[in-house]
Amino acid sequence: MDARTLVDEIEGLFSLPEVCQQFNRLLDDKSSDVELAEFIGYDSVLTARLFNLANDNRLYSRPAESISEAILRVGTDRLRRLMASTTATNVFANMESDIVAMDNYWHHSVCCALACESLARQSDLADPQRLFVAGLVHDIGQLAIYQVLPDLAVEVLRKAGELESYRYRMEQEIIGITHAEVGQELLARWQLPMFIQKVVEFHHEPQLAGEYAVEASIVHIATAVANCVEPSWKSGGKEYDAARQVNPFAWVATGLSPDVIDATVSEISIESLNVLSVVDPDSAMIF
Repeated sequence: MDARTLVDEIEGLFSLPEVCQQFNRLLDDKSSDVELAEFIGYDSVLTARLFNLANDNRLYSRPAESISEAILRVGTDRLRRLMASTTATNVFANMESDIVAMDNYWHHSVCCALACESLARQSDLADPQRLFVAGLVHDIGQLAIYQVLPDLAVEVLRKAGELESYRYRMEQEIIGITHAEVGQELLARWQLPMFIQKVVEFHHEPQLAGEYAVEASIVHIATAVANCVEPSWKSGGKEYDAARQVNPFAWVATGLSPDVIDATVSEISIESLNVLSVVDPDSAMIF
């Protein structure tokens, strides 16, 4: 089975809502806060999550009284994060799987997304916030594989153990396709920007990403950072050497060094729980 065939089987089950694309167009067109407020107001879940972000009592002495005021407080960058995170979790909200714990999956994804944005800033990449979405969906192909090929997915996980790089190799060996290839195909069907598609496709092999090699390298390093934040690495006496999991090409491409890992972990640890509590409250409760 190739990536296209696999995605054919799930396309009707997991499709990107048009609302996400419309929302991003409004932001790209620099629409007024009034237009954005009207658009957001049609979605009660999105509205509730927006107010959750805007009414942080550590920052504000009183709650926001309108959607427009909440938008002003949150800002467009965090609005993009909110929409991307809400959409991604909603698309797979009803996924049933005995293979993956969805709370762990989303925690890893949110940590990777935040690490991407931080690392992009540290490497002086233009528009670092655009890397947030790439990080959030970098492993989306795993969910497709779990759904369509559960038996093979179990075999991959059994042979690969915890390390994501081993899982990638086992997918190639056992299934013949990887979650990176499947993710790229799914995002192409969703008509996400080409740079996100290519970054997802090559986040394990950033040296193959061509003109998107720097962005792919950012996600590659961010994955290692995210693994440091996950509770699973902090239990059972396991030790995880993030720097050893990074392809040396990624350090050269980004101009970063292994020294950024600990600082980035510290930066995103608390923020990851804040973001998760907004986009997937049930998952956040276990951390």
